[in-house]
Amino acid sequence: MKKWTAVLLGAILMMSIAACGNDSKAGDDAAAPPTTGQETTTPAETPPVAEEPQEEAAPTAEELLQKSAEASQNLKSFAMKADIKQHIVIEGAEKQEQNVDMSLDSEITLEPMEMMQNIAMDSPDGKVEMKQYITEDGIYMHMDGQWMQVPAESEKEIRDSLDMANASPEQQLEQFKAIAKDFTVTEEGDVYVLTADVSGDNLKELAKTMMNQAGNDPQMEAMMDQMDIKSISIVYGVQKETYLPATTDMDMVMEMAAEGDKVTLDMKMKSAYSKHDEISKIEVPKEALNAK
Repeated sequence: MKKWTAVLLGAILMMSIAACGNDSKAGDDAAAPPTTGQETTTPAETPPVAEEPQEEAAPTAEELLQKSAEASQNLKSFAMKADIKQHIVIEGAEKQEQNVDMSLDSEITLEPMEMMQNIAMDSPDGKVEMKQYITEDGIYMHMDGQWMQVPAESEKEIRDSLDMANASPEQQLEQFKAIAKDFTVTEEGDVYVLTADVSGDNLKELAKTMMNQAGNDPQMEAMMDQMDIKSISIVYGVQKETYLPATTDMDMVMEMAAEGDKVTLDMKMKSAYSKHDEISKIEVPKEALNAK
């Protein structure tokens, strides 16, 4: 990640969208009397009509995504809260349905790439609450009232599966660029809102972009080949002042085969970003550092 420079750039770009000026003349002069000797009636002067102030045109989806990408690529840190609801249907010898709900409350630094997150999950197997620190020096977890350090042999697997680079809003924006033409832009207060329902060839293009950003990992590629993504709905909020991400809502429906069964997943995720570049360091508690 580059050093932080683009918050000011985002503000400057926003200010550069100038409103149309109201420089037209207020009205025509009253008719002058003719130069002949005949008297004529001078028509009454018509008061000038005030022009309605013209509103600034909202940026296009392509402009918003580009400007937001320029701002986000320089982020050094941010916080994210996410709620994920999954409805899973498994059709095999018998039909099974289950709901899995998860909430994440994360703080992330990108230089270096470190993370603190509180995780709560409610599934048919029960409720799980966990605090996790992922740092350059190790991975620490607090669960069932105890701290533990993840063993070195398991650490690499966790880091690989997490793929922390995808936590960056910049990565998400790059994915969205593949479907920029599907977005519509509206305004809600101090946020631009981009909305898209993706299907067909555009959906395949988005999936391809996501796979490429995963580094063409063989396991990821095999999983994507098995997936039949039916639809994706995206609502993405961008702060007007800085072009930094504000919210992301995503609803995805997909099918895939697993061990001879047909699995259908409907996943709804709502996330909100905050504390842009306000988190200087992920501090691991002393009791976690003393854990074995």
